[in-house]
Order: sequence, then structure tokens, then C-alpha cells
Amino acid sequence: MPQVTLLISETEAIEDGNYTRFGNELLNRGYQVSLCFVDSLSMHNSTICAEGFILAKPLEEGHSFPKTQMINLQEIKFVWILGIGLRQSFLDKLQLFYCLEKYCKVINSPNCILNLKSKYSLASHHDIFQYPQSYASTDPNTLFSVIKSNGGKWIAKPPAGSMGKDVFLLSADDPNTRVILETMTGVNADQYCLIQSYVEEIQAGEKRVLFAGGVAVGQYLRLATQDHRTNLVQGADCKPCELSTDEIAYCEKIGPFLVSQGAEFVGLDLAYPFVIEFNVINPGGLLTIESLGGNDLTGDIISRIFPEAI
Repeated sequence: MPQVTLLISETEAIEDGNYTRFGNELLNRGYQVSLCFVDSLSMHNSTICAEGFILAKPLEEGHSFPKTQMINLQEIKFVWILGIGLRQSFLDKLQLFYCLEKYCKVINSPNCILNLKSKYSLASHHDIFQYPQSYASTDPNTLFSVIKSNGGKWIAKPPAGSMGKDVFLLSADDPNTRVILETMTGVNADQYCLIQSYVEEIQAGEKRVLFAGGVAVGQYLRLATQDHRTNLVQGADCKPCELSTDEIAYCEKIGPFLVSQGAEFVGLDLAYPFVIEFNVINPGGLLTIESLGGNDLTGDIISRIFPEAI
């Protein structure tokens, strides 16, 4: 059977998460599985390598990681990115991923990591899905003029942010709005800030939909409780949900688009009909759906991403 390497962020001990579930499932199906720490990604004599270990037995939560060795990623058939590690070296790692594509299949592709993670790219696919009205600039005055001239509520966020960090609800009559925009664009006005019209539909909650191989395989509802943010790490609540008939049809349209972008395992944040975000780097939801009484989707996800593993 082919070799699969999971690139993960290093922690003090093994955690029950995506890499543990996927690694054990692939091992059980006869794949040769290795795990490598993404922040150890390097180039040795023009060869792309990383520190890691070959999985000899199932991973167990709380146990220590086995002793590592240098693994030549160019000899692996599938490299699955399940962590991006330190943000400071993101661009270097992305360039190494692009080089790696010459030798193996990278899941998710560097192209989708760069573009589907980007809020800019999402705004340019109106033929596939609806996206909130968006503006981005390094000039706080320009952004404030947009809010003032259009009125209503707006969300300000970093274009490449995640997990609900530095996400603000703004309006023209809020005295903090200018200050927030000035802070987000930086002292020297050299940082981009993105503002989006507030989507009223999100008050009913935001659905996290997991896609594998272009097919929606599970979902749950996220509800803001402490403030306007629906991120679980920011205190939001969650509960089971189903997709409506319209949402199912919408996801059936979005799925092939994701695959065309090289996105095999994706978390979609949906406030129908608005796509809020695609999470293409180790999307959460697998454990949450199970904890809410849903099925363990691990096997289904592996079967859809690795059809030969059925």
C-alpha cells in the first residue's frame, strides 16, 4: 500500500484530534503512515525533508511521540498537511510545499492553502457562492469612509486571521471604530485590514460543514453566546443540526469547486446563503460532531480522500 505522511504541529504529547484519528485509520487499512512535525520542514541538498516517525502501532492520546528521524518527503506518495505551525515561517513552508508537489500529491494543495484561506480570493467567486460585501486596505480612513457611507454594522478582521482572533463588530457611530481600524492597519499604516458587511443571517447561527473529496459528510451549528463571534475557542456554543434542502443543493455546487482548487478536506462556515470562510488547514468538527451524538466520520473521510483505501 502507498505511503502517507501527515504533517502536524508538535505538541507535548499525542492529542485526540484529526491526525490521531486519520493516522490510525490509515494504518488499520494497511497504509504505511508517518507523522512529521511541520515546523521541522527543511531542504537538505535540494531534498525536502522533515523530522518525524513511522507509525508502527496506533497512536494513543496522552502518550509521548516516538523518537524521530529525518524523513525524505519526496519519496512519499501522499503528504497531508494537518497543521501549519509557526506563522512567521508560513511563506517559506508554503514555497516548500509547492516544490514538494513535483514529487507527490499534497493534501490540501498549496494553491488552495494560499487562496481559499485568503479572504480576498473568496470575494472573487460570485458564480459559485455568495460572500459578504468586502473591502480591504491599509488606510483606516478609507475603510471608515466605507462604513460611514454605507451605514449599518460591519465586521473587521485580519485578511489571513483565524479562530476568531481580532474580529470586531463596528458601526460608524461607535467612537471606537476609528481607533480599531487604526490599530488593525498598524502604526505605519502598513498592515491590511478587511471589513465586511455584517450578515444578519448569522444571528441564527453558523453551520460548520465538513467536506471530504468534494462531498459534505457532516455538520453542526455554532451559536455566538459571549459576543458576535461563533468560534468555539471564543466561547460559542454548538449543537447538532441538519442541512436544509437548499443548503444541500448549495453544498453540492460548492463541493466540485473545492476539489478543482485542490481542497480535499475542508471546513465550510455557512450562514446560508453566505459563505463566511473555508478552513483548509486541519479543519475542526470531526470530534465535535461525534461529541454531539453524531457518527465518527473518520472512515468516511478517509474513503473519500483515498478511494483506494476502501
